[in-house]
Amino acid sequence: MNQAQGKIMGFKDGSWNKRISLALIAILAMTILLSFPQVGFAATSATIQFNQNLGQRSPNVFGGAINQLDGASDVDSLRSVGISFARRDVYLSQILPNTTVAQYLADMSVSGGVDDPNNWDWSQYGWVDTYHNKGLKTMIILSYNVGWLSSNNANNGVPKNWTVYEDIIKKITQRFQGKIDFIEVWNEPDLAQFLDISNSGYANSLAAYKAIYTHAANAIRSVNATIPIGGPSLSTTDTSWANALLQDANIKPNVNFLSYHHYQMVPNGEPNIQALRNVASSNGVSNMPIYITEWNWDWQYIGSSMNNDSTHAIPYVAQRLNDMIWNNVAGTGYFAFNKQTTHPDFYSIYSNGSLTPKMNTYRVLAKQLGLGAGAFTLRGSSWVNGAASIVAGGATNSSGNPVAWVVNTSTSVGDNLNFNFNGLKANTSYVAAAYEASLWQNGTAVSFTTSFTTNASGNATLSFWTPYESVIGIKLTEQPPSPGVVSNGSFESPTTSNFAYRPLGATWTFTGDAGIQRNGGDFGASATPLGVQTAFVQNSGTMSQLVSLTAGTYKVSFKAAKRMSYGGTQTFNVMFDSTLIGTYTPSTGTFAALTTSNFTATAGTHTISFVGTTTGDNTDFIDDVVLTAV
Repeated sequence: MNQAQGKIMGFKDGSWNKRISLALIAILAMTILLSFPQVGFAATSATIQFNQNLGQRSPNVFGGAINQLDGASDVDSLRSVGISFARRDVYLSQILPNTTVAQYLADMSVSGGVDDPNNWDWSQYGWVDTYHNKGLKTMIILSYNVGWLSSNNANNGVPKNWTVYEDIIKKITQRFQGKIDFIEVWNEPDLAQFLDISNSGYANSLAAYKAIYTHAANAIRSVNATIPIGGPSLSTTDTSWANALLQDANIKPNVNFLSYHHYQMVPNGEPNIQALRNVASSNGVSNMPIYITEWNWDWQYIGSSMNNDSTHAIPYVAQRLNDMIWNNVAGTGYFAFNKQTTHPDFYSIYSNGSLTPKMNTYRVLAKQLGLGAGAFTLRGSSWVNGAASIVAGGATNSSGNPVAWVVNTSTSVGDNLNFNFNGLKANTSYVAAAYEASLWQNGTAVSFTTSFTTNASGNATLSFWTPYESVIGIKLTEQPPSPGVVSNGSFESPTTSNFAYRPLGATWTFTGDAGIQRNGGDFGASATPLGVQTAFVQNSGTMSQLVSLTAGTYKVSFKAAKRMSYGGTQTFNVMFDSTLIGTYTPSTGTFAALTTSNFTATAGTHTISFVGTTTGDNTDFIDDVVLTAV
């Protein structure tokens, strides 16, 4: 299944009391599931191709739009779950004094007048400093107008004097210089409630917006040459406004990003992102950043629990973020990261300061997997639904950790998941730490850890249970080889019932006619000195392993025997990197203890190799390989 084609079957809205009842039932069900084997389900599977580089993605996808959130502790709560980006209004009507256009123009030629920003009211904008100091990337919205400057005498009209408007925008930009990161011009200008063109002389809202954008950008660029400016921040996915901005030669140089809003109850893969990108490309800007500066379940102020604290929102938010990451969104503004106290219709923080369940999705993806910490590289992904409906993704985070996630969007069905990791480092040990956001877990603590070793192709598979309506993130940490230790020196892994040439997953790399054989198999070897399997080197076959050493002197000891049932005598060399440290020709079928010459190693990673040197169907068996400091 293509990533962008993943669709949920449907999310439900319900009361909190019902959810508590369901939780009790689910806990009982989970107890039963943990007590008995999972049967009756076709396993769901997902595959991450870590050797596929699909390009960098921005941590600003983990962002939110905010109406009001001023407290430092509340911002700390957002940062604690990996939130990296915030979008918020700067209202001209809150800042500017009540005056007239004539008075403002007159005062521009004198000091200390109404045009002086020292006489403006900045009391409601301490949050700009707070967000900046807390490390949030901040996009301000140049929100609307003030009545005395407006063509309709209200705060949502077209400016009737561009000299005054540009001066205001210039001074707001100067005030926040170095504390803000992006500027969005106006909000939803396609709606009359936000842009009323009455008495403005403009034929339509698009024409008026182009004029507003032109003058706002001129003002911003007069004091800041580099801050990204963008819009049109439409309430819909209409691309015609973006096209109009980019086709205007005066506006186009100052369109540094495109933005729109997308409230959608059923995730649809976000095709509008590519539609806007196509518009930009057709106008000669192939790398235009696209922002979804507002998104959620529903735009209406009706207190929907899906917009606020429903646990159903956990997989909904996760799938939408997954779709946005796949489509390379530069940043998003989930609406809204408000507090319940001030905005009961759109909130993410309860009145007591705790976070709502959907924020656990951010905790898993942005914080625990580290995707909110910096630019990350998206990897290839695919999945097959079994009993559960899922979407999945994978990346390498800014710290270099391979990470992966799976979202179970099913409303009532969990399933076993086979999670395939392909294209990791070959023959390498990893520790996998899992984090879960669901009805049962909030992603704060590790839900389980396990370790595995990739095969010679760098592949491995984890299998675990995915609850319904959950997101599970897996963070992989590469484990360096233990200094001075040969891994799997008795060749017990992987298990074979007879023999296997060039087996995968052995921590050894076999080439040519070399592999692993088992007691009682067709090779007819004597009973192994350690365990039930040995390596074999036949003809010019080789086997090798990387070892991590501190500086010092070492030797390799092992046991070897000749195959007596078939073939002639085999000779093999033992190599340390490219240095010969021993040549051996076993002459009997009895395993003999052998030791190489001492050798000196520098600190770092080196290779121990056993290399067959004869021609013909001649075989030696090797077991119990040990590396020892002298």
